[in-house]
Amino acid sequence: MATAKTSTIVGALACQKDSFLKSLETQVVSCSEFLTKNDSPLYKVEMVDSVCFPEGGGQPCDEGFITTLDGNKIPLKSVIREKLKALHIIDKPLDIGSSVKLIIDWDKRVDYMQQHTGQHLLSAVFDQYQLETLSWKMGEQINYIELPKKIDDKLVEEVQSKVNQLIFESHPIEVTTDDSELDTSHIPEDYDQDEGIVRIVKIGNIDANPCCGTHLKNTSQILSIVLLNQVSVRGGHSRLFFTCGYRVSKLTSNYYNILKTVSGVQLSCQIEDVTNKVDQLSTNYKKANSTIANLIKELANNKATEIYDKFSKDENAIAYVYREDNNPEFLTSVQKELMTMINSKKSKEIDLSTKQTLILINGNHQSNGGMIKILGPKATDISTELKQRIGNLKGGGKGSTYQGKITKYDKPEIESVLLYLESL
Repeated sequence: MATAKTSTIVGALACQKDSFLKSLETQVVSCSEFLTKNDSPLYKVEMVDSVCFPEGGGQPCDEGFITTLDGNKIPLKSVIREKLKALHIIDKPLDIGSSVKLIIDWDKRVDYMQQHTGQHLLSAVFDQYQLETLSWKMGEQINYIELPKKIDDKLVEEVQSKVNQLIFESHPIEVTTDDSELDTSHIPEDYDQDEGIVRIVKIGNIDANPCCGTHLKNTSQILSIVLLNQVSVRGGHSRLFFTCGYRVSKLTSNYYNILKTVSGVQLSCQIEDVTNKVDQLSTNYKKANSTIANLIKELANNKATEIYDKFSKDENAIAYVYREDNNPEFLTSVQKELMTMINSKKSKEIDLSTKQTLILINGNHQSNGGMIKILGPKATDISTELKQRIGNLKGGGKGSTYQGKITKYDKPEIESVLLYLESL
């Protein structure tokens, strides 16, 4: 690969020296094919210097574009770090030695800095409670830090208040390279610390940590932070979700609009009454479900009694139960009620392994399939016939039992099946 000049190492890039730099004129050091995506090659381009931060430290790479001298505007697909080099991934090759201008998406840069600096400050406050940040991730709207354990709501509120106070106090943020006593174990193994530069991000006298990312100049530029929900993860750890900066107002507006729609359109109440309204609906929902469950049990008992009487009169009888919906609850309840009757009455005339046959089936072409269960000595013969009538029936059984699932009914199939079952 041909080269011209040398590139600035990651750690001393223009964007790392001045995170508020929006553009930079530079030259191409090298350009080679990176990979082929969708039959179109991508290229990795090394520059003398860069205003584009490569992904690292939990921070995404900058977005933006490259402008050539002839006015060609090439979007950046990505910016990556390869050991000490920053490589710009684009879909067009550039001539080695040519002059270009790098321009970043400034709104994205500000957003990333607000989230990243906000995370440093948040973790620094948690350090005061002996709660180490084990990892963190920046999301498109919401980020999280992973803590050693779940924390109670009171502490969440206390930490949020402390962090926002530190934001308000506008503590200065600076980057140095002169502190060798800090823990550098989290720096990637492929970054040569002897040849490279270890940057220390200091927030006043509150925090100092190695970090390659771009950061704000003082805490007030974070604007604000809000701590959201927690999710328990492996080993008893907890992920605490948060967001910072301009995202806070955007998230608040989004949540408010959702709440306004729910309260006004769906609940027909004022926003402040949503909690009471939802509690009332939840109570009514549980009562309704209880009523439905009792009705299903009653209907199932009636159907089971009908089948029991039929079986009692004919040891070769065949009975089937069909439901249009594909919820198995009713069929299961019928089987349970029937078996309870058989077992409690200890009837020798009824035996679903050697005498009578029960068929349970549900679903139609509008219900996303269904299920079939057959109990009785005719299970094999009946299931064989049903497989001829239902193209998407999959299942199996042994002896007097068959169980199958229909992934989808074709339109005339269920009618054919019901005609066949009526003829038995």
